[in-house]
Amino acid sequence: MKSKSLIHLAVAGLLAAGLAAPVHAADQSIFELGAAEAKQTSKDFKDFNPAPAKIETNFGTLEFTGGGYPTKETVQKVYDELDLQRATQLYLDLFPALSVHGILKAQVRDFGHRSSSDICVTPNKMNPNPLFLTGNTDSIYAWMTLDLKAEGPTVMEIPPNVMGPLDDAYFRFVVDFGATGPDKGKGGKYLILPPDYEGEVPEGYFVARSNSYRNWGLVRANTDVIGIGDKAMQFYRDNLKVYPLKTGPGKVRHIDCGHMPGNSLVPEDASAFRWLHEIVSYEPADLFDKEQLGRLASLGIEKGKPFAPDARMQGIFDQAAKQAVAMSRVITFASRDPEEKLYKGMSWGTPFIGGNSEFVKNGYRNLEARTLYHYNAIVITPAMAAPMPEGRGSKYSSTYVDENGDFLDGSKTYKLRVPPNVPVREFWSITVYDPATRSQLQTSQPLPSISSQQNPPANEDGSVDIYFSAKKPDGVAESNWIQTVAGKGFFPFYRFYGPLKAFNDQTWKPVEIELVE
Repeated sequence: MKSKSLIHLAVAGLLAAGLAAPVHAADQSIFELGAAEAKQTSKDFKDFNPAPAKIETNFGTLEFTGGGYPTKETVQKVYDELDLQRATQLYLDLFPALSVHGILKAQVRDFGHRSSSDICVTPNKMNPNPLFLTGNTDSIYAWMTLDLKAEGPTVMEIPPNVMGPLDDAYFRFVVDFGATGPDKGKGGKYLILPPDYEGEVPEGYFVARSNSYRNWGLVRANTDVIGIGDKAMQFYRDNLKVYPLKTGPGKVRHIDCGHMPGNSLVPEDASAFRWLHEIVSYEPADLFDKEQLGRLASLGIEKGKPFAPDARMQGIFDQAAKQAVAMSRVITFASRDPEEKLYKGMSWGTPFIGGNSEFVKNGYRNLEARTLYHYNAIVITPAMAAPMPEGRGSKYSSTYVDENGDFLDGSKTYKLRVPPNVPVREFWSITVYDPATRSQLQTSQPLPSISSQQNPPANEDGSVDIYFSAKKPDGVAESNWIQTVAGKGFFPFYRFYGPLKAFNDQTWKPVEIELVE
């Protein structure tokens, strides 16, 4: 017994030493790796602590007989957990596709799109009525719905002086419009081809091929370029058109969607998996990779087959969605990635970790960066990370906590001081969002935002104080106050349009949100 204990101690010591020492596996051949280890025999398997016949897990006790045969109860527990884990991971991994699906559904179901020629416009800016992930109150948007299977190759006539992308059904980049696209900000005709298109490609277009049939397009423009209200709507009516190539231009409807009630959010229950079946059934087989398709198929989500989950699977789908949402909340609001922070020692962070639109880092996909972005935001384009000349583009930052590191609470009163001389060519803005919906916070105020375009009252040194509270503090101007909701959290997005050198080199920095006692 004593010698056996010594052997186990020696093995444990060797393992600990091996784990502690740096291993340069990239430089070692299999011959070197194998030769460096002590020889083993069949009895060594038993000495290296194999899984026992009874295993305690967070989903119950698992029991095996005869060396490895599961009991009936263990079989059920394992398959329940395996299906739950796969479903949870699929919700996380395929959330970008669910997000696009939700947007396209909202544009058809809630805003009345009936073809690609129907276009949503926000001529009076966007207010909290339509639930869209972190939509801003600064730009004049136009949103488009493309279905290349239903309508074939589709023409998009893009105006000058706008910018935005077309994204596919997995929220992957297809093409940019505007200054970062092939039209270089001058506008032009784009031809979007389906993934399986084999016909002739006419000349005279900027041509892009999508990897999916369904696509979402967005362009935005600033009010100083196209105006606001009727003037902005007329700009889009005159300059933005979408139609099938085979029919040519027809009747285009520009719908004022900016204040219409609507819901583009991903379901947080079992219905999300019905959406995944809708996507898999309609899109090309290679929209997702074979590993993802294998996980989907193991849960009864397969192209060409009906989706008919029984009560057990419905329960698993519902729990998986809720677990995945819980994980997404933690990843987004309490990121453990040091690259999320924009300023050393400060809470202000970026929703776009790594500066890569495919979330690739050192040859692998940064899964938590992808979740953080897509749970909180929409639109994907490499232009988000592209170096911009000074005074061009925009930069965003967000925080979820006050100066003490406590999550922001709508029942309390806070002050954010915007330091003087914000280094932007255009303007800055602060917009407040609901952590449950990640959409604009719904209060009695028309817009949950303040920007330098509104010229809020400033202090003597040029700084501006913005207050966040459920009721306006005494002595604070209406134009310096953003309303919150008692009992509900909130978080701000700081947006800087046309950032200048002092912003980019961080000689100018924001300050933390101060709790007002």
